[in-house]
Amino acid sequence: MERTRRDLLATTATTFTAVGSLGVAGCLDFAAGDGPQGPEGTPDTLACEDDEFVRLAQPFEGSVEGTLVEAAGTTLELSAEGNSETYGQSLRLVLRNTGEESAATRGEHAYSLQRDTAEGWLDVRGSRTGESVELPRSEETLDPDGSYSWSIDLEEEAIATAVPDLDLAVCPPLGSGRYRFVYWGIVDAPPLGAEFDLIG
Repeated sequence: MERTRRDLLATTATTFTAVGSLGVAGCLDFAAGDGPQGPEGTPDTLACEDDEFVRLAQPFEGSVEGTLVEAAGTTLELSAEGNSETYGQSLRLVLRNTGEESAATRGEHAYSLQRDTAEGWLDVRGSRTGESVELPRSEETLDPDGSYSWSIDLEEEAIATAVPDLDLAVCPPLGSGRYRFVYWGIVDAPPLGAEFDLIG
């Protein structure tokens, strides 16, 4: 059978198109793995395969009071940019003293980042040393119009290293589901919380 130059070019183009499609598909598969890899929805609990992992205990008792609280004659408000966040993007929050008196706090790192499970709200962070650790606390004053602000990238390494001088890890990996940021550092006041959905 005699093949013309036109037939050869058509065959070559088809071959390159097929290879190119496979290459793109491979890239898409790789990129798809960059999202949240942990359990989805509302898991029974947060299980970690690392036997040395000790999850941070909840440092407060009682319920979270929403985003507004009265304390020592002043008002404090926790606000977040949105209630749905994408994996890898920044969770941005501000705690502001909107009243006319100063408020005593335990510092900007007195917060929990928790996930909703059938067992209850559990912190996503913990220690890999086999021993329990506590988040740092400092005696500070938040003056009227004063604020704390956080910008935490929603991926494991960024969350684990957001608190300086404390060796933390996130286990299991984050998964799509319901989370909340809880600031429990206002002295003599219930904690404030902002809930959000993490999506891929």
